[in-house]
Amino acid sequence: MFRALVALALLALTTPAHALCLFARDAKPTDWYDWATVLVAADVTAVELKGRVDIVSLRVIETFKGPVGVDTVTLQMPNNLWEACKLERPAVGERVLGALNANNDALTVPLAASYGDRLRAARPGPAIPIASENIKPAPAPVAASPTAPIAMRCVESPVYGATVKVESCEQAAGALFLRGEVLRLARENSIPDVPGLPVPAAGQRYLFFKSGGQCQDFGGKNASLTGRLSHPCCDSNQAYCSRRTDFLVDDGSTPRSAPAPTSK
Repeated sequence: MFRALVALALLALTTPAHALCLFARDAKPTDWYDWATVLVAADVTAVELKGRVDIVSLRVIETFKGPVGVDTVTLQMPNNLWEACKLERPAVGERVLGALNANNDALTVPLAASYGDRLRAARPGPAIPIASENIKPAPAPVAASPTAPIAMRCVESPVYGATVKVESCEQAAGALFLRGEVLRLARENSIPDVPGLPVPAAGQRYLFFKSGGQCQDFGGKNASLTGRLSHPCCDSNQAYCSRRTDFLVDDGSTPRSAPAPTSK
């Protein structure tokens, strides 16, 4: 399984500077797919200056094109590229589009949520999972004695009121898979944290599941969603159980279901 990808950009030697600058600023989604062998949406985790090269480390959020299971990407690019092409130098925490072609040429450009939607719509094949989204096979069930209780995968867990800045949206079977950043949150019950379940934090990004709605509701530049966050319950075949969903979000537009019991 690929978990990291390291690339050295040779742009100054292999690509005419003017053509490269025009491509970085004006490329359409289909142009990126034609040019790149690896194409990812990612958050910048580090930018290190080393001589005449910038070393840009990325945490992959979504793979548009490339191998399955890439979690991190490291690109090395000449640091005069930004000024020559009038591009923004990547900053830590920024969401970018990272691209690598067959000649080992690399590019990063800022990635807006709307452009991410266009890339997703132009993707020629199915979604490509990153390493943290790969589903490991469950261990074989152990036969229980007739008197033993039946274990459930659902437990009572904390509920949070939160406002989420929506950065991308994917609609499937009438439900929404949203990626976004938690802007504000407050705990709404006194149930203690459950080991192994994520605890949301302001300023962090997560994957959310919403049982209804339309992606067009979150198409604005500063689209946000306010609702209650709870942890997924996967004791049956819900849609979000086959994907890495951090939280369910309920904005009050659909009836809330009763909490599942811890055992029966």
